[in-house]
Amino acid sequence: MRILHTSDWHLGCSLFGKKRYTEQESFLLWLAELIQTEQVDIVLVGGDVFDSPVPSHRAQELYYDFLHQVSRSTSRHIVIIGGNHDSPSLLNAPAELLKHLNIHVRGAMTESLKDEVIVLKDEAGTALAVVCAVPFLRERDLRLVEAGEASSDKEDKLAWGIKIHYQGVFDQAFMLAKDLPVIAMGHLFAAGASLKEGEAVRELYIGNLARIPGGIFPDELAYTALGHLHRQQSVGARENLRYSGSPIPLSFTEAESPKLVLVVDILDRQSRVRAVEVPQKVRLCRIEGDWDKISAELQSLAFESLPCWLDVNYNGADIRPQLKQDILELIADEDIELLRLRNERITQKALSPENLTETLDDLDPQEVFRRCLELHKIEEDLAIELQACYNEILQDMAEQDANAD
Repeated sequence: MRILHTSDWHLGCSLFGKKRYTEQESFLLWLAELIQTEQVDIVLVGGDVFDSPVPSHRAQELYYDFLHQVSRSTSRHIVIIGGNHDSPSLLNAPAELLKHLNIHVRGAMTESLKDEVIVLKDEAGTALAVVCAVPFLRERDLRLVEAGEASSDKEDKLAWGIKIHYQGVFDQAFMLAKDLPVIAMGHLFAAGASLKEGEAVRELYIGNLARIPGGIFPDELAYTALGHLHRQQSVGARENLRYSGSPIPLSFTEAESPKLVLVVDILDRQSRVRAVEVPQKVRLCRIEGDWDKISAELQSLAFESLPCWLDVNYNGADIRPQLKQDILELIADEDIELLRLRNERITQKALSPENLTETLDDLDPQEVFRRCLELHKIEEDLAIELQACYNEILQDMAEQDANAD
């Protein structure tokens, strides 16, 4: 049995105002061809299909075009779980219809644990595998937190609730499986995985709780397909417990690592994983230095075979007030576009010596609030309490489903 593991498409996303539809359409067309070429039996999509709970019509069109194409391919089944960026109700709305095409969608935690356990069968009705399709678990769905609790108690309860939920789903799956391979899916931050600074990953649970112990996934699982982190990696030393990563770089930092999908062969409940690199339509290029370095690197980009999008940070000794114009003149005849420009010397002249190169784009909402507390000289005990309240508001906002009734 052959599986393809992908996740974190973030359809409809943009980078400094630049939409990514062309890249995403190219990826999905390539992916559909790969599924056919590799004779994939099961496609697993590990959440964050869309970048927003209210995706554009174009983003939804890309999604449904892909499902239609793959449903007519060699793939017998597609299993899709919701991520923290997805609207559960939007993903679930066509679920009953898609089920007739062997496309199984779990946009949010189900009322019964057994509904997150899917037995996949071939055309003759013979069972192939059991999939534990656990979507992103929202705090409000777990219903464990009570008003007035300390933040540490809430975090402990949330971690416990996630662990218990997964264990319950696994118990159901192994009772059904008998000699079948059991495959798990999840959208979370598992301890043992790593996140690089600058990766475009929204924290799942606001507060100190960031990672769920990888030990919640038992060794008996044939394979675990995770979503949320955008760089392909295994969790700890477990080669069959993997993040596939995002198919296109969602930030300039992410462009430093190759983008992959994972092809997994399962035989006798053992897995062999092979990474396949995703061809890119655009190269994201980050350049930092003085004018000599920047101009030299810009000239070298003329030999690139792909269009380039630029993030330039100038830190030379001269102020260079015409920096943007100088860059645009150098790239005028090339397939190069400047998306972001930072001139540290201009910033240094205009602003105070502290945090010279920062903009709001560089800060997350928690850091902005923390600095507000410092600015107003709030006492430590009160600041901790206010930060916890603010975190709860952010969590509630992040989990709202604009498509729900």
